[in-house]
Amino acid sequence: MARPTLWLVGIAAIVIAVVAFTRITDSVPGLSSPTTAVSTSEHDIAAPGTATPDTTTSVSSVTDATTVPTVTLPPGREACDVYSEINENGKVVSTALVEASGLAVSRVAPDVLWSHNDSRDAAVLYAMTPTGEDLGRIKLPGAFAFDWEDMAAGPDATGAGQYLYVGDIGDNFNIRGGQVAVYRVPDGDPETIGDTFPEVVSLPYRYPDGPHNAEALFIDPIDPALYLVTKSTDEAFVFRGSLAQVGDGPMELELIATLFLGAEVSSADISWDGGIIAFRGYSSVWMWTRDPGQSVADALSGQPCQAPAPDERQGEAIAFDAQLAYWTVSEGLEPEIHVVSADL
Repeated sequence: MARPTLWLVGIAAIVIAVVAFTRITDSVPGLSSPTTAVSTSEHDIAAPGTATPDTTTSVSSVTDATTVPTVTLPPGREACDVYSEINENGKVVSTALVEASGLAVSRVAPDVLWSHNDSRDAAVLYAMTPTGEDLGRIKLPGAFAFDWEDMAAGPDATGAGQYLYVGDIGDNFNIRGGQVAVYRVPDGDPETIGDTFPEVVSLPYRYPDGPHNAEALFIDPIDPALYLVTKSTDEAFVFRGSLAQVGDGPMELELIATLFLGAEVSSADISWDGGIIAFRGYSSVWMWTRDPGQSVADALSGQPCQAPAPDERQGEAIAFDAQLAYWTVSEGLEPEIHVVSADL
């Protein structure tokens, strides 16, 4: 969110009171040590495969069930070289999705975008088409929506399967004790999933140096790991976390980069092939080209380039698709969905 609201102040006060008097923090992710919400077993949805190339502004279909699409930058071209034109692709139809704070392109279901509200909703994800048509809302049983700020798609810790990761990582008032939670659910066709995800895994994390407010996360598909990016006008701290839950307590995050971008980071994503890292702010999109064999930390040590930034009222979401196009959406009622296609 762009700034604290009276509503959030009230929520914060309630949470603090509950923690103090009823000692229920063991069940509130991000305030204590979250545990697996439903199951830690792997789901039975097959990993997606090669997408069929498409020059239209729609999310590509997954046709093979063994490999992930690997569309890459042409040799000699940097990330921002391939982006120029911003197009409006539609508007969010669902009037329940009023604070779209995260966005992910399904890697399993053709033409499906996933999103979620910020901090004024239950633990649910919203599915929609690339033009914004409503495909339903799906519950995450056992999850807790304290301050959901971003989401991403990617594999598990072994590099297998395809999942959606939802970050309960916001902490505007520094009341979470440096602990946050990320929920993992199987990616899939919303029509076949129904109204409830069959499995929800809670991944608890702890910052090594105390509380941070973060609104951006991404999942590295090359060296599978979670990355959180903090939100501050002074600097952006990038933390790395394991995707493999060990024990019952929170996993400690590792600081891998400190960036001075001159603006707040409100979302992030990495391309499906792992070759482009993108951060977005309210009026900027920063990109880093990641060379083959290069770590995320090494890629972020270079200077970012500036990619086209859609003019959105409060843009807090960005997501790549199989053809390296990136999609954005803003908070607000019926916001526009923008897409910036890659000229390859």
